[in-house]
Amino acid sequence: MIAVIPAYNEEKNIISVLKELSNLDIDTVVVDDGSLDKTRKIIEEFLEKNEFKNKIFPIYKRKNEGKSKALEEGTNYAIRLGYDTIIYMDGDYQHKPKDIPLLIKKMETENADAVFGVRKYKNIPLHRQFSNFLASFIMSLTVSAFSRRAHIFKDIQCGFRVIKSSFLHGIYFGEGYSVEHLVALQLAQKNAKIAEEYVSIDYHQNAISYITTKKIIDVMKEVVKYIFNKKNK
Repeated sequence: MIAVIPAYNEEKNIISVLKELSNLDIDTVVVDDGSLDKTRKIIEEFLEKNEFKNKIFPIYKRKNEGKSKALEEGTNYAIRLGYDTIIYMDGDYQHKPKDIPLLIKKMETENADAVFGVRKYKNIPLHRQFSNFLASFIMSLTVSAFSRRAHIFKDIQCGFRVIKSSFLHGIYFGEGYSVEHLVALQLAQKNAKIAEEYVSIDYHQNAISYITTKKIIDVMKEVVKYIFNKKNK
């Protein structure tokens, strides 16, 4: 298995993520999405100066193209390397690598094709709770209708996931922050068995959220657009 980590202006956080993944001996693709700070330099210095158990594959993009494109590039690279399972987590250290064994164990015990992380609501800032609940409710209905199978998502916007690579071939990752929604939709379409597991979340002072109300609306628009295009092909 391998972790795919998108990173944009994460000079204060990316090393913590890479070190913990190394301690867990989990190979990693880290995608620097055209950062304007010292993220690339810090990654390069880490690779030069440190001994680590795992394999780390850096991808340095010249310009920022958004999370979806970073995950797409990292995923395709991991698939070309031949890994059968891909772990997705953010590069801002809000997701904790120590929770990866929980997700893997859930995948094994449930015989699942994908496991989505679920953040406990008590740990989510109040202003995010309603939007997260609404997005999860709407996407549960949407995915169920689209795939014609019942799906209930507790936290559709959580990017901490483990997915079998065989279900990621040809996946459309979308634009911006629609990636979690679109991937869930396509996994359901491929009849993947999706399980969920609670994970830690740490909204620390060095983690910056780029999600706005407008971006959430844009996500919903893109999901509708994707479904419309699929039905008209």
